[in-house]
Amino acid sequence: MPGIELITGTLALTGIAFVSAMLLTVSRNRWQDQTNLLVDQVNKLLPQTQCAQCGFPGCKPYASAIISGESINKCPPGGDAAIVALANLLGREVEMLDESCGIQKPAAVAKVREDECIGCTLCIRACPVDAIVGTQQMMHTVLTGICTGCELCLPPCPVDCIDLVFDLPAEADVASPASTEQPCIHCGLCTDACPRDLAPQQLLLFRDSLVVAGSLGLSDCIECRLCDRVCPSELPLTVTFHEMKAEIAQQSLAAKNAAAAGSRFYRHEQRLSASGHSVRERPTAADKANLLLNLKK
Repeated sequence: MPGIELITGTLALTGIAFVSAMLLTVSRNRWQDQTNLLVDQVNKLLPQTQCAQCGFPGCKPYASAIISGESINKCPPGGDAAIVALANLLGREVEMLDESCGIQKPAAVAKVREDECIGCTLCIRACPVDAIVGTQQMMHTVLTGICTGCELCLPPCPVDCIDLVFDLPAEADVASPASTEQPCIHCGLCTDACPRDLAPQQLLLFRDSLVVAGSLGLSDCIECRLCDRVCPSELPLTVTFHEMKAEIAQQSLAAKNAAAAGSRFYRHEQRLSASGHSVRERPTAADKANLLLNLKK
């Protein structure tokens, strides 16, 4: 009957439309999940200074923009290392750092000259990771352990009482391995001498690949120096392993601090949004001039 055929056709078309909509939703959700995962991977390669020099309010927004096609060379704190890492991850060409965004500088932290601070709280509001503490008309101070050196607190300060102190690396507590023309001869004596059943000659071979060295048990080395004593080439094995472990520890700490800075920035932006403030942008010289003018009124 024509009526039954019409109903059957309508139901069939409705079913096809429903299934198509479901497939489209699943595909869209899967694409969004993959995009979010890629954004997180890119974000982890950024230094988490939240300095806004790239033109975006923080590292995560810049990571999202990179996935959408933005250039990978706009992060001065990350410098060439970040550009190379991003290029390798995304399969893009390595680019020169865009110096219109700034130049790479040594690691630094902000420091308030406390006797000159007037307690205006402008620096507190500017800090993207909540590293400055203080109250109105009271002295402020910077928690250097969580300061990222983003410099965003410098422009708002009406009395210029904040300095940027470069965080120079501490001198190593052991001497650097002495250069030697005699290479490892793979005699195996160091392996026989090791009380932790490690293969020192392999650790030495992968001294420039810390991930591989770590998988070979570098952290289990107790630096007993027995391998040094039996090495016929007199290679500074223990000193080399000590420095390798110190570098791994430094990389681990840097990654931990970066993740914590990213979390503090996210909470900071959430509070700004909840209070009705717009997303922060990097202040300019004109912004500071306006602040000074308002304070003098």
